[in-house]
Amino acid sequence: MRKKPVLANRLLIEGALTFYGNRYVKKKINLFSDGEFSRIQPPYIVLANHCSFADVAGLIKLMHPVCANFVASETQIVQWPKLIMQMGILPKKQFTVDMSLLSSIKYCLQNKRPVVIYPEAKLSVTGTPNMIKPSVAKLVKMFKVPLVTVCFHGSYLHRPRWAKSSRYVPVMAEIKVAADEEEVKTLSVQEIYRRIVQNLQYDDYAYQRRNQIKIFPPDLLDGIQNVLYKCPCCGAEFRISAQWNKLSCKACGETVHMDEYGVLHGGKFCSVTTWYEWQKKQLRREIEEGKFCYDHAFAAQKLVKGKYRDAGAARIKQDGAGTHVLFESGERLEYPVGTFYTLSFNNDYVFLPTAEAVYRFKRVDSVGCTTKLNIAIEQYALIAEGH
Repeated sequence: MRKKPVLANRLLIEGALTFYGNRYVKKKINLFSDGEFSRIQPPYIVLANHCSFADVAGLIKLMHPVCANFVASETQIVQWPKLIMQMGILPKKQFTVDMSLLSSIKYCLQNKRPVVIYPEAKLSVTGTPNMIKPSVAKLVKMFKVPLVTVCFHGSYLHRPRWAKSSRYVPVMAEIKVAADEEEVKTLSVQEIYRRIVQNLQYDDYAYQRRNQIKIFPPDLLDGIQNVLYKCPCCGAEFRISAQWNKLSCKACGETVHMDEYGVLHGGKFCSVTTWYEWQKKQLRREIEEGKFCYDHAFAAQKLVKGKYRDAGAARIKQDGAGTHVLFESGERLEYPVGTFYTLSFNNDYVFLPTAEAVYRFKRVDSVGCTTKLNIAIEQYALIAEGH
């Protein structure tokens, strides 16, 4: 018999807020919102954008005293899984259909608990939305409860996914009832999806410029070379270095600086987002011209009983047929194009699930190669869908 999910433990939530959460949202991010949650009664589904830990902590604080269950990837609960499960986490495998998760969501809603889902399925890469699939609208329609969207502005600036430290930034939460119970029942899936995408639009660097938010720590750009891996001047890849507020290409010497308002000076692009979008277009062109190649070395690890165990050396290759993992043992993992529409990754690791396990692969060369693989998988998926 399948175990019932654990409803969020109110005492644990209260303790976390008392000893850490309240101080964090006040001192670290200066969270503010319109107070909309006080006028909404559970059960309901919350869809939120996800840029850093700030939006998770902020959402728990905003919803208090209501305690929600959060859907999260099983890769995020490797440490202290029993404690984290008591906080109300509903684990799932990323980018796959998980029937047990649907049952868990239903159970929580039946017990008058909200359920929080991050439809982008991973941290924002550049402070703008990741892809949101229409299937999330079908899920909302299925459960016939109100839909609430929460869009955080500034959460990415607080701790960009590539950064080595957090920054003090005012974070604004935009809370909307995207569809009440009756609307969820009567609206089309397409209209629900349109409202979700519309309500979860954000651009943190534009938010910074618009509100003249100064951010200028001594490690302002340290780590961003993991995301901005291709030189706009000479086209060299994995040769970008970062120091304080300066980015340089080791191949051609091109240098750009970022000011305290997140604006780039001295190069082809004035923002991180436009640089990243250019990389996507360049990679798409390589695919269309038959010039794309991805073949990198990684150290493989397999998640076994809550711990990652060494699985030897491996190479990950990407081409028009899909993502191919070749272990030194001779074992292979094959993911045809369309298996994923995006990739779970960070500066150093790529995460790939199978039906039985989760693998993570640590890069052993080429800073930025995890980001390039992410873009490639997304572009091949779009091509397969006719986009």
